[in-house]
Order: sequence, then C-alpha cells, then structure tokens
Amino acid sequence: TRWLKAIKRLSADSLSTRTVWISPPHPLIDMRVIACTTVFAAATQANPIRKVVSLLQNMQTKIEAEAERDDALFAKFECYCNTNSEKTSAAITAGKAKVQQLETDIPEAQAQRSQVVSELAQHKQDRTAANEAVEEATAQRKKENDAFEAEEADLKQNKAAMDSAIAAIEKGMTGFLQTAAGSRVVQAMKAADVGDEDVQSVQAFFQNKEGGNSGEIVGILKELRDSMSKRLEEITSTEQEAVANYNELRAAKNRELSAAQEAIEEKTQRQGELAVKVAELKNDLDETSTTLEKDEDYSVQLKRNCDSKAKEYEGIKKTRSEELLALADTIKVLNSDDALELFKKALPSSESLLQLQTTDMEVRSEALELVQGVARKFHHTKLDLIAMAIRGKKKGFADVVKLIDEMIAALKVEQTDDDAKVAYCEKEIDATEDKQKQLKHEMDGVEAHIAADENDVDTLQMELKELAASIKSLDKSVAEATEQRKTEHEEYIQNSAEDNAALELIEFAKNRLNKFYNPKQHKEPEAEEAESFIQLTDAPPAFGSSSGGAASGGVIGMLDKIRDDLKTSMNEESLEEKDSQEEYEQLMADSSATRATYVAARTEKEAALADANADLTDAKSQRAETAGDISETKEAMRNLHGTCDFVQSNYDARKSARNEEIEALDKAKSVLSGASVSLIQTKTFLSRK
Repeated sequence: TRWLKAIKRLSADSLSTRTVWISPPHPLIDMRVIACTTVFAAATQANPIRKVVSLLQNMQTKIEAEAERDDALFAKFECYCNTNSEKTSAAITAGKAKVQQLETDIPEAQAQRSQVVSELAQHKQDRTAANEAVEEATAQRKKENDAFEAEEADLKQNKAAMDSAIAAIEKGMTGFLQTAAGSRVVQAMKAADVGDEDVQSVQAFFQNKEGGNSGEIVGILKELRDSMSKRLEEITSTEQEAVANYNELRAAKNRELSAAQEAIEEKTQRQGELAVKVAELKNDLDETSTTLEKDEDYSVQLKRNCDSKAKEYEGIKKTRSEELLALADTIKVLNSDDALELFKKALPSSESLLQLQTTDMEVRSEALELVQGVARKFHHTKLDLIAMAIRGKKKGFADVVKLIDEMIAALKVEQTDDDAKVAYCEKEIDATEDKQKQLKHEMDGVEAHIAADENDVDTLQMELKELAASIKSLDKSVAEATEQRKTEHEEYIQNSAEDNAALELIEFAKNRLNKFYNPKQHKEPEAEEAESFIQLTDAPPAFGSSSGGAASGGVIGMLDKIRDDLKTSMNEESLEEKDSQEEYEQLMADSSATRATYVAARTEKEAALADANADLTDAKSQRAETAGDISETKEAMRNLHGTCDFVQSNYDARKSARNEEIEALDKAKSVLSGASVSLIQTKTFLSRK
C-alpha cells in the first residue's frame, strides 16, 4: 500500500523525467522499482520502460566508477608486490652471499685457532726447556763453585803452610813436623804428587834427621808454593770464566724465557679472540640462515598472494566487462521505439487485476515492513534480497519462506562461529599472555647471566693485569739482583786480586828488611816477581853502625800483623762472597718458582677469560633470540587483538542483533505463511464471481 500511495502521487509526465526511490539505491533493490513501475504503468496507462532504461544507465555509471576505483587500488597493490618482491630478492641475494662468506670464514677462523693452539703449545715447551736449562746450568754452576771454593781454600791453606814452613826454616827452626803447619806441608806435598824422595827429605828435615840442607828444603817448598800459586790463579781464572759463561747463559735463557712468555701471552690472547670470533661467526651464520629461510618463505608467499590477487582481479574485470556489456545490450534493446510501443500495449489496464493485486500487496506490505525494519537497522544484504523477493510478482511465498529459512540458518551459523571465535580468542590470548610472562622471566634470567659474565670478564681482566704487573715487577727484581750479584762478584774478584797483591807487597817489604836486618831470613826475589811490584833500589851502604836493628823487629812484627789482618779480611770476604752467591741462587730458584706460579695462574685465568667471553657471547645471542621471540609474541598478541577485539567487544551486541533479526524473520515467515492461504481463498472467490 505504501508503494501504491507513492505511485498514485506521481503523474505520467513525471515518470518520463525523474526517478522515484522508495528504498535506498542498490543494484539489487533497483529491481524492486522495476516491479513497482510495472504496477504503476498498469494503473496509469503510462509507458514505464524509460524508467527502466534510466535505472540501467545509472547502474552502468556506478559499475564504471567502481572499475576506476578498483583499477587504482590494484595499481597500488601491484606496486606493493613489485617493491616488496625487489626488496625480498635483494635481501635473499645478500643473505646467500653472507652465508657463503661465513661458511668460508668459519673454517678459516677455526684453522687459525688450531694453528695458534699448536704454536702456544710449542712456546710452552720452549719455556719449559729454557727453565730446565737454567736449572741445570745453575746446579752445574753451584757444583763447580763448590769445587772451586774447596780447592781454593785448600790451596790457600797449603800455601799459607808453605809460607810458614819456609819462614821457619829460614829462621833455623827445628822440629817443625810436630806443628800443624808442618803436617799440612807434608800432606800438601803428598797431595801434589811430589816425588817420594823429596817428601822423605822434607820429613826428615822437619824431624831433625838427615834429609838435606835447609837451602834445598826451602827450594823444594818454594817450588811447591809457586806451583800452588799458579794453580790458584788458574782455578780462579777458570772460575771467573765459568761465572761469566754462566751469567751469559743465564741472560740468554732469560731472554728466551721472556720471548717465550711474551709469545705465550700473545698467543693466549689471540686464542681467546679467535674462540670468540668463531662463536660470533657461528651465531651470525645461524641468524643469517634463519633470516634467509624466512625471507625465502616470505618471497614464496608474496608471489603466491600477488599471483592469486592478480588472477582474482582479472576475473573481476572479466565479470565487470560482461556485466557492462549485458547492461549496454539491454539498454539498446529496451530503449528502441518498437520496444517502448510494445510494452505500452502489453501492460494490463483492467481494474480487476489492480484490485486483486491490492489484496496481495497488503499481505506483502505487512511482511515487507517487518523485513525492512530489520534491514534499516542492521543493513544486511540478504534482508534486501528477501525484501526484493517479497515485492516480486511471483505467485505464492514458498521461495521467500525458503530464503527466510536459509537466512535464519545462516544467522545461527554465524552465531555459532562467533561463539567459537570468542572461545578461541580467549584461549589464545591467555596462552600468549602466559608466553609473554615466560619470555620476560627468561629475559630477566639472561640479563642476570650477562651481568654475571661481564663481571667475571672484568674481574679476570683486572686479575690478569695484576699478574702481568707482578711478573714484570718480579722480572725487574731478578734483573736488578743479577746485576747487583755481578757487580758484587766483580768487586770481590778485584778486591781478591788487590789483597793478594798487598800480601805479596808485604812479603816483599819483609824480605827486603830481612835482607838488611836478618840476612838469614832473606830470600832472593825472582826477576818476574820483582817486576810485579814497585821497583825499589837497595839502600846505600852504611858509613857506620846503625841503631835500626832494634826497631826492625817491631816493623816486621807490624807487617806480620797487617798481613794476618789482611788474610782474615780476605777469608771474611770469601765467606761473604760464598753466602752472597748462595743467597742469589736461592733467590733465583724462589723467583723462578714464583714466576712459574704467576704464569700458571695467568694461563689459567686467560683460559677462563676466553671461556667467559665465549659464554658472554652465547648469552648475548640468547638475549637477541629471546628478544626476537618477545617481539614475535607481541606481534602475535597485536594480531590476536586485531582479530579478536571487535568480536569480543561486540559479541553481546551482535548476538542480540542476530536474535532480533531471527525474531523478525520468524514473524515475517508467519505472516507470509498465513497470507498465502488467504490469497488462495481470495483468488478462488474472484474466479467464482
């Protein structure tokens, strides 16, 4: 009835100039207007075909506008596909090149590390060999020094005994064998491989037996004493040469130890750096391979999606072209003069039909009002289709009822889908939130691990610096002690030479005094010996008696006292030299042991530092991986919210709306079901009339 009232308000002239919209413009709803104009034409005897043509032309314009819009959107989509395809291809190419390079770099770094490990082992062997050589040389030097000192002391004692014996014989002393010096002289002669005849002569002389005169005995003793002096000089020279050789060897070995230690430190550091490098390269390879795999998967998916969309759009374009062609052909057919005249004649004009349709229209109008009320509220396309079917001229409402049943079933399916979707969203969001908490806990643990590793690295580096400083300080102390020992030994050698020269000078002075005051005790100096002292001229002959004879004994006694003090001082210096050498050797042994302890500790800490650095690198890689997982989880949560928020927040409203739609459709179905019966009764009544 609403449509009929609207149609009756229009004149036949207005139909040819403008379009009347009873409901919102839509390509499907426009068909309802066609039906409306058909009824109107029957009632007013006007030609409605021009209205149909106008509607078709509007549809044609709208489809062309949609085509232009879709072309612009598809052009943007093609740009998106091309741009991302180029970027992905470039990333894949770069990733493959990087993987290939890393697969080459890793074996090279591993080979370098193996080479450094081998060289480090060789340097340690060299250091051990140098230490063993130093220890062996030190032990040999000590053995030689002990032998030298023993022989030196023996020679000096024997020489002193010889001097005492010679002096005693020259003074006319007898029974000398019973003295300690006499026994020492005999023992020295036996030890010196002196002929048995000479030994027996000296023993006999010392025992006041026949064994030769004093001059012969003194000659034997002087010859033996000179031999001892020469031997003392030889062993002293040999000892000095041995000390110099030992010091030179020690210095050379110290240089070797220093070079080996520097090489060990360098190679240990290099080994740690290469271990870290290998770990970083492997991590980089894993990350690059993973990224490359993702890029390749994305490239395949991108191509599949782009090809699918392109194919889909081609189908849309083809369908739209066919639709435009159909519209154009229809307009061409309907817009001809013959078609207009034909439709004008063919339309019904009897009032009985209009009355019959009015009864049917009232039934339709009641159902239509229900459907349109829901359609206006929820804007559902299928409701528009049902409304269009209700407006149709087809007898009976079986098809409309079927559409309503299908829509009710569809609404129930949609509600079931929403129920499942809400349950899925709640489950996935809870699971994702739990995963986020777990990843945060893991990240906190990784951060704590990294902090601990960094603290270990800092501590080890500080301890290594302290060890390096301790080793440097120890080496400096050893070098200073060696230099000091060398200086002290040189001073001792020089002082010994000077003391021996002083002793000889004292003896020379005594002998010179004895020549004048005690001619019997005078010994003729050898020419070679005289040349080694200050050249003194003989005193001029006396012109009378001299009173110096009494004083000469005191002078000679003073010289003897000086000589004895000098010998005592020489013995003390010898003992001090021996103690200093022993202390030096002990210091060297202690320093070597301490240095070995420092070096072992440094090697252990360097290995620990390398392990700590590798562990730190692994922890940082784990942190990056966990951060990636956290980012992916956040992205998954964003995607879930993007998918689920609308459904969850509008779940109750959508459910209420569907229930309202179903209720309205049920009412419309009831109206139509009852209307079809009344319509049959009305048509039966009219046919009987």
